[in-house]
Amino acid sequence: MRATFVETLIDITKKGHDVHLLTADLGFGLLEKFIEKFPDRFTNVGVSEANMIGVAAGMAIRGIRVFCYSIAPFIIFRTLDQIRSDLCSMNLPVILVAAGGGLSYGMEGMTHYAIEDLAITRALPNMIVLVPADPIETEVLTAETVNFNSPCYLRLGGKVEPKVYKNGHLPTFGIIECLHNKGNIAIIANGTMVLRAEKAIELLKKENIFCRLYSLHTVKPIDIVGIKKIAGTCKLIVTIEEHSIINGIGTAIAEILFENSYHGKFVKLGLPDEYPKQFGSRDWMRDYYKLDPKNIASTIKKLLL
Repeated sequence: MRATFVETLIDITKKGHDVHLLTADLGFGLLEKFIEKFPDRFTNVGVSEANMIGVAAGMAIRGIRVFCYSIAPFIIFRTLDQIRSDLCSMNLPVILVAAGGGLSYGMEGMTHYAIEDLAITRALPNMIVLVPADPIETEVLTAETVNFNSPCYLRLGGKVEPKVYKNGHLPTFGIIECLHNKGNIAIIANGTMVLRAEKAIELLKKENIFCRLYSLHTVKPIDIVGIKKIAGTCKLIVTIEEHSIINGIGTAIAEILFENSYHGKFVKLGLPDEYPKQFGSRDWMRDYYKLDPKNIASTIKKLLL
């Protein structure tokens, strides 16, 4: 996803958009392709994330489309006051590009995890929140950011992620995307969890249990109409996210279901209300918290009893 972001940013700049890329001393080995083509449109502010937001705000006021790149915990948690005051309150179209949301930096410990970032960003007034699941969603959503008139949080996965979109299907900003449409069980996921949910669906299919799969790539503004349609046809809705179960996409969808008197079953799968004490690779961490296809499929089977 990160490589796709850079390629798309290059395309955006070639089309004549007044773009500037800021980094807080991160992204090397990734951003060079952009830097080589547009050296005058890149600034490394050093290890000073809060200052980066202030610089971005000043540039945005002058009409420049600014992309700020860092890892997820640094770009959100170290800069929250500046994001609130300089970007959200002034409604400036700065794109915060966050690498490695959730447990991506598994061996680095809690200082490098971002398991509360969606809860924070979706609560910020004027903030658009995007969580692509694969390179295709990343390309489409990154290209869309130049049309925004407000700040945006773009949460990316790894440098290389498998594609979940098939047969030329393309996502649309603001619309929840149906990737599998068979059955009356709905799994709604985003980011890295979409691929894991898809693998869980394949396991369930072997037992004649059929599930729909939806990618909620646009967390805010959330597709209320689309979720209401899902609720009208599905007896069970399960959300899966690499984020705390508190105030993530599960909570956002629960609010919509409650307000519209949903009568089916609804369950949130995600990370518990704790900072992990175990350490391992990102995949090991996800498996440890039972966000693996086998456990996802097992949970859904139990819900059908």
